[in-house]
Amino acid sequence: MISQDVVLVRYGEIALKESWTRQSWERILKSNIAFCLHKAGVDHRISGNAGRIFIHSSDLRAAGIATQIFGVVSASSARTVPPNLDDISRAAVQTAENAMAGAVRSGPVACSESVARSDSVISSGSDPAIWTFAIRPRRFGVPFSSGEIGRRAGEAVRLATGAAVNLNDPQLEIFIEARREGAYIFTDVVPGLGGLPLGSQGRMLALISGGIDSPVAAWMMMRRGCPVSLLHFDSRPFADSIDQSKRCAEVLAEWSCGRKINFITIPIKRGIEKIQMHHPRATCILCRRLMYRIAAQVMERERALGLVTGYSLGQVASQTAENILAEQAAIGVPVYHPLIAMDKLEIINLARKIGTYDVTAETKPCTAVPSKPMTRARREEILLAEEELDLVGIARSLAAEATEIGIGDCA
Repeated sequence: MISQDVVLVRYGEIALKESWTRQSWERILKSNIAFCLHKAGVDHRISGNAGRIFIHSSDLRAAGIATQIFGVVSASSARTVPPNLDDISRAAVQTAENAMAGAVRSGPVACSESVARSDSVISSGSDPAIWTFAIRPRRFGVPFSSGEIGRRAGEAVRLATGAAVNLNDPQLEIFIEARREGAYIFTDVVPGLGGLPLGSQGRMLALISGGIDSPVAAWMMMRRGCPVSLLHFDSRPFADSIDQSKRCAEVLAEWSCGRKINFITIPIKRGIEKIQMHHPRATCILCRRLMYRIAAQVMERERALGLVTGYSLGQVASQTAENILAEQAAIGVPVYHPLIAMDKLEIINLARKIGTYDVTAETKPCTAVPSKPMTRARREEILLAEEELDLVGIARSLAAEATEIGIGDCA
């Protein structure tokens, strides 16, 4: 439909920042886009101007790749013409004719009686699939208004095709962005991931269990610009999900724009056994406190600024508000729960989109979970139990047994 020579890339929150931050984040986003295009073998050149990033490429894959990069709100494959009303109008007509020819080949679409009877619509024996259109103009730094673009281009398309103008619910939209350096004509706006460019925020240490939720939580923090390291607690024989966790790390690395993901594994069996022996009903809460104590030490080595969990409030017995308060009391590091207000179906749908769902769907639950787990833990009791068990000492010992591998491509 479009003879593409450029892709317009739009971003959202970046444009709201003050000048230094905006320019810094734009550079990061351009670098991330360039890495992903290069990895896919897309020949390109990248430029930027006044709230847009331009991918100069005729490769039809470029727009789709751009929309899978954190920080990109949307992208459009476009044709560039000189920024004057005559060239813009001619390009709009060619775009409309190409779109209508393509729609005819695909078969006619339904239209209302009022439109079908319109004198403005092509008749004379043809059976067009597109009966109505709208021009969606924008301008920046050119000596004519958006209204002039819409009137001139719209009239040219109407006369050339016989289609009727319908600004409210058209079958074809032709977008025109007129700028000093050129005018861009396109028909599609492909939604992107949004968020912030990966690398614009500090590193996070995400706890990854091999279940559905934790890799989604890590991805959500990546979407907010945070590179992640992943920490898996190997709790065999109570649970065996190290392979699933590693495979999730490999999937997440595909979203990381050339940043290796450190995948760290620490055995935790000894700690679980001691907790089970002395405080069986509080196993989940005390085990989680042990994990946080270990993770706080790993954070220092990874230079991470916070921990990330896959918690969703009330999803399981251990994730009640009371238990979360008790297990995080006096931990001393920030803990982020990006899924906290999401329900299970939302999380599953996002896991499918990310590509981790099939990896984690068959993960078996931990057998250390008590038959009647504590759901309303008291902070004071948990802190006392932690001291009695010397979880801080156990955490120090277990943290020394960490193993680490790098996963993913390097920019």
